[in-house]
Amino acid sequence: MRRALVLSAVAACSHPTGGGLLTHVTDVAMPGRATRFDYQEVSAGQGQLVVAHMDDDAVLVLDLRDGAVRAQLTGIATPRGVAVAEELGLIFVTSMPDRLVIIDSHTLQEVARVATGAGPDGDAWDPVDQIVGVSDQRDGALSLIAGAGRGTRTPVALGVETGNVTYDAPRGWFWITVVTASPPDQLVAVDPKTAAVTARIALPGCGGAHGLRLHPDGQSAYVACEDDDRLARVDLGGDHALSTAPTGKGPDVMALDPVRGWLYVAAEHGELSVFDLQQPGVALVGRQAVGDHAHTVAVDPATHRVFLPLPAGDDGTPVLRIMRPAEN
Repeated sequence: MRRALVLSAVAACSHPTGGGLLTHVTDVAMPGRATRFDYQEVSAGQGQLVVAHMDDDAVLVLDLRDGAVRAQLTGIATPRGVAVAEELGLIFVTSMPDRLVIIDSHTLQEVARVATGAGPDGDAWDPVDQIVGVSDQRDGALSLIAGAGRGTRTPVALGVETGNVTYDAPRGWFWITVVTASPPDQLVAVDPKTAAVTARIALPGCGGAHGLRLHPDGQSAYVACEDDDRLARVDLGGDHALSTAPTGKGPDVMALDPVRGWLYVAAEHGELSVFDLQQPGVALVGRQAVGDHAHTVAVDPATHRVFLPLPAGDDGTPVLRIMRPAEN
């Protein structure tokens, strides 16, 4: 994320209120200090949720059923992005300074650290070419790391700053959000095999393009516009038609529930916006306050449970807030 990496203070977090979209299931205590979390990823094959506890220099692996802690991997400085290679049993976590940490998802032990560019943020996995794509935020670049993260690194310069990255399986490309020297920001496609830029899509009205998710049908992408407090949806083909709608303040991490047809957009000030994937454009289902600093969200499509790591629960210590759609 593009906001400050350190929280000067963490307020006590009340239970979620308003909106009625989601029902509070439980808060699960988590180890570590009351500091900022960042990206997280569901590993359905292992029944795990992998969470980057960014300002505690740790990665947490939680049981997907109940949030129970399976492992706390410490000594991983400023972990941010999380990607999972289910077929290889590997987890890829970006870390400062300028490293990709590789973790065995079965033993939950660290197995390697490799170099990235400056300020690695989001990452994604290309299972076809066995390449990890890393957003080198401070370089404004995408690193393509071959050999399942242990081979040659090829940096691709793209702009002033890069944000999140995701793999587009049908096209065989990585898509990455790019902040440019002159507006508008862009959504850029890179071929992992050739390191060639295959598409640049302008995002007018989307300042601070950062968070990124692809629509399940593969025809459009959603971008979190941090500076404008908006969500953008852009067609990936044709004339790249774009529509936007307001979110909570400082939209950051997003999560898709393709079965239910909902997109969750978490925001810095603890407001979760829900959008309907089945409607054209950007269709808001509703918005709900879910907890202070709840800027990161994940969802399990099998159970529709929503996971929100919070720096401080009611007793001032970290919790995993688990919610579900109200009518479930």
